[in-house]
Formats: sequence, structure tokens, C-alpha cells
Amino acid sequence: MTHRTLEGKAILIARPRGQAEYLMNQIESRAGRAILCPAIDVIELPTKLIGSVSAYDAVIFVSPTSVQMGWKKVKGLIEGSRNTLIAAVGSATANKILGEGFKVLFPEGQGGARALIAVLRDQLNLSSSRVLVVNGDGGDGDLEDLLKLEGLEVDTFACYRRLDIRDASQPERLGAMRDGFDAWVATSRRSIGNMLAQFKGQRIKLKTTPLFVNHSAIANEALVKGVTNVFVCQDAGTAMIQSIEDWFMSLKFEE
Repeated sequence: MTHRTLEGKAILIARPRGQAEYLMNQIESRAGRAILCPAIDVIELPTKLIGSVSAYDAVIFVSPTSVQMGWKKVKGLIEGSRNTLIAAVGSATANKILGEGFKVLFPEGQGGARALIAVLRDQLNLSSSRVLVVNGDGGDGDLEDLLKLEGLEVDTFACYRRLDIRDASQPERLGAMRDGFDAWVATSRRSIGNMLAQFKGQRIKLKTTPLFVNHSAIANEALVKGVTNVFVCQDAGTAMIQSIEDWFMSLKFEE
């Protein structure tokens, strides 16, 4: 039985609508109030993968969304190859692939582009390998750039597109401003600027409200933009919920 550890606490979720369900359910199951206020929308692109996955030494998925929207388009090609590695930039992405019944190579801990490359070095001759990166249109391209610096030949397959949500009227329309909120969650660097734009001029000062993120790179982006209280969690699932619970419990002990 879940305890009422978040009773009376309102937590704003800045994730896309299709990716916020788990956190919202977990918050509400602990008697908290989850407020969905997306900073990014995600749409699937009607693109088709051309070619054979056997031409690649590895297929790399950059996010859970890349698996959700790209897996069905490359699955048939992956099933036809015994030698191609399947890799993911982090554990959340890897879990999506494991859920499809396939083995996957991924870095432990927070993951990320550099950590993944360190893992790939043990599996591939990077200077003579070719990889396919399954990603989103308009991403930062950090992984692809780092792979190329290692000497890999890199192709990309963009299966989705992120759309910024910077509508300053969204918080009030969603009722987020009526009673305020006690913390917020963001799971991408891009969402930080979008949320600050949404709340510019609003009564609630987002920069001083505790922020929970799932990677140090997101935390750094938030700190650069002036957010003063940032907590880094191991993932955007159970670890984040635990971190949020621990934070509010610590406040009770201080009272």
C-alpha cells in the first residue's frame, strides 16, 4: 500500500503528454496533485527507413521516444541481422528495448553520449564502424558529433519531431496558477527554456521552485538559466519519485 507521502503537495510535470502518465499516477497515488504542463510536444514523422540494418555495426536509440516511434520501423531489419548491436544512451531507453524482447548495450548510471561511447569502445573498432542513430528531427546532435569525432561513419533516422510549447497562457488555462505548486519536473534541456518562457511574468517564480531532473546536463542547463534549487535523479521513473518523496519528507523533519 502506498503511503500518503505527497499529501497536499502539487507537482508540475513539464513532460510531453504521452510521457507523463507514470509520474502523474505515482504522484496521485501518494495523495499529491499532479499538474501536466507540457514544455514540448512530440509528433511521429511518416518516414520510412530505407536500406538494410545489416549494413550497420550498431543501431543506437537516443531516447525512450525514439524506441516508441522508431522501433516498429527498424524492427524487421534488426530481426534479420545477427551481428548488429542494439545500443541505447541510457537505462530508460534500454528498458524500452528490453521490453521488446531484445538485448541492448547501454551505459550504467545516468548514461549519456560520452558514457555510451565508452561502452561501444569495448565492443567495436570505432574507427572502422558504421552506426545508425535513431533520433528526433531537430535534436542537439551531440551524440552524432561525438561519434564522428571517434571516426565512426554515422547515419541518422529521424522518426519524430519535437515542437516547443512556449504559450504563456498555458499555465493559467490548466489551473496551475490558481493554488500554485511545490515542485516541478523537467526531463530535457530544451524544456527548461520553454517552461521559463511560459511562466515569464507569472505570479509564481519558477526559478525558485524546486526542480527535479533526470540528468546532470539538464541540471546544468537549469542552473545556467537561473534556477536555484535543482535535484538530479537517476531516472525519470522510480528514482525521481523517491527523490521527490525524500525532499518533502526532509522538509517535514525541519518543521
